Amino acid sequence: MKKLLLTGVFKPFGVSDEYGEALATMELLNNQVTREQGIHSPRSNNPSFGLYIMAENIEIPATVLDFPSWEDFTKEIDAGNYTHVGISFIAPNVIKARRMAQYVRQKSPSTVILLGGHGAAIPELSDIVDYDEVCRGEGVTWLRRYFGEDIDKPIVHPVVHSGVRKFVYGAPIISEAGIIITGVGCQNTCRFCATSHKFEKQYTAFLSSGKDVFDACVKTEKALKVTDFALMDENFCKSPRRARELLVEMEKEGKAYTFSTFSSAETIGKLGIDYLVRVGVKFLWIGVESKANVFEKTVGVDLHALLADLQNHGITVLASAILFMEHHDKQTIHEDIDWAISLESDLLQFMQFGPIPGTRLYKDYDAEGKLLKNIPWPKQHGQDEIWFNHPHFTLKETASYTKEAFIKKFHTHGPGVINMAHTYLKGYLTAKRETEEREKAGLVWDSKTLRYVKGDGPVRDEFMIKRLEAMKLSALEFRPILKVAEMYAPNWESAQKARMIAEKFEQTFGPPTVKERILAPVVRLLAWLEQMRLKRDGVVMRQPHTIRKTYPDRHATAPKATPDHRWVRHREHKRPAESAQHTEAKAEVK
Repeated sequence: MKKLLLTGVFKPFGVSDEYGEALATMELLNNQVTREQGIHSPRSNNPSFGLYIMAENIEIPATVLDFPSWEDFTKEIDAGNYTHVGISFIAPNVIKARRMAQYVRQKSPSTVILLGGHGAAIPELSDIVDYDEVCRGEGVTWLRRYFGEDIDKPIVHPVVHSGVRKFVYGAPIISEAGIIITGVGCQNTCRFCATSHKFEKQYTAFLSSGKDVFDACVKTEKALKVTDFALMDENFCKSPRRARELLVEMEKEGKAYTFSTFSSAETIGKLGIDYLVRVGVKFLWIGVESKANVFEKTVGVDLHALLADLQNHGITVLASAILFMEHHDKQTIHEDIDWAISLESDLLQFMQFGPIPGTRLYKDYDAEGKLLKNIPWPKQHGQDEIWFNHPHFTLKETASYTKEAFIKKFHTHGPGVINMAHTYLKGYLTAKRETEEREKAGLVWDSKTLRYVKGDGPVRDEFMIKRLEAMKLSALEFRPILKVAEMYAPNWESAQKARMIAEKFEQTFGPPTVKERILAPVVRLLAWLEQMRLKRDGVVMRQPHTIRKTYPDRHATAPKATPDHRWVRHREHKRPAESAQHTEAKAEVK
């Protein structure tokens, strides 16, 4: 009987060794958003979401092993009797994937090794890793097709936390959130975007209707006791029908869920700020890229005004900008850095322009001879030195420019966490005022136009009352850290900002509660201990705990399907009789 192990690469992460780099921490915020903010930087790890949704949606028994140590992985291989092992990785972790594949070959030569993830696009992958098949597209369909299952079955959404092992100022972040994977891919086709190219510049919806999304939220709420969700989707706002349906379901059931998601600038106006507030979007990641407006998604958009409007309505903005693009020289790169900082986003990512395998940019640079072949894969992560020839910068300069850009943002606007606290507070006050004004004016929500329209008279907006309570709770989560943010502020301006925000909290919500007064000194103590560790060690790394989850055999109830073997085969190995059917010629997969 077939049995599948789906695994991420092994820890430790964020250390420089033969397998990886210290700057590749497997931490989104600390690695590439709140980098250089020291004790102020939130720390967390995001599970390998794709592994769970794949395991949930195939018939054969499967096990997910996420954040394994080397010992965890080898123990699983030794005792698991797996017929297939799938390893998911990004390009900088390919050496870890190679070692894992070597161990599988040594201990279980008959086991089929499957590779997937963004690292699967490495052109010379077959020279680095010993594998059998590789998925270079959407994984659920690929696995179903590979195992001869029905590829058109509805997606069953898994229950997964959006982040684990979360800390800030050395204190555990108690609030929890779930992840909802609504779809993969992006049709904006930026030539540097690995996601767009991995999914062939197409969008594949896992949850195609607002009802589907809502049901996934309800399922996760019941399992994890959460009402806050990360919508994993490159451009959730790009599907207005689904977005409209989601709000209808939430209002019908009285669920004031909150969401964090991604959006391109040009799509926000189609739904409108009022919709985003009402549906509960509290965090948006927006690619601003460059002042030069070289991308269609930002052309004609007043980004300063857009970001300010979002923040005034309580929506934290993470803006992302790109360094070392083709138009950058010693002057224009500083102009772009200063422009990105001038947007005053709560959080700001600086990522290097990087030719990622599988993208059009990679193919262009390879054809033009711009790629530096002597840069090892573990160094190609976008936060140190670039791995292509740039006419205006040396490799060492690119590392220092990137670091200094983060430092400048930090010292200009202070810690990202106090910016977020300020945005959530402003949003609560704005929504409270606007709700009261609309009620007096007799305006009601129109789900078809996604706008407030004139009603029959003054009416109480019951759903916005629930929304206001959710916004209040989001803001109050930050109250215990405001004092330590002031104590460890990088400069006088940041300390003043933290004090001002704390005063606004008191004016809005009154004096701290008993619970908040108890928490405050605890957080200060934990922050002091964290600062001592930072001074002693230079960095505090907390490795995520290993997650192991099993999924049952669904063959007994699942309908049989005709095999369709459109997959990539790398090498022939002797296999059990049940695998003999997988010996067809190579074929590229989606």
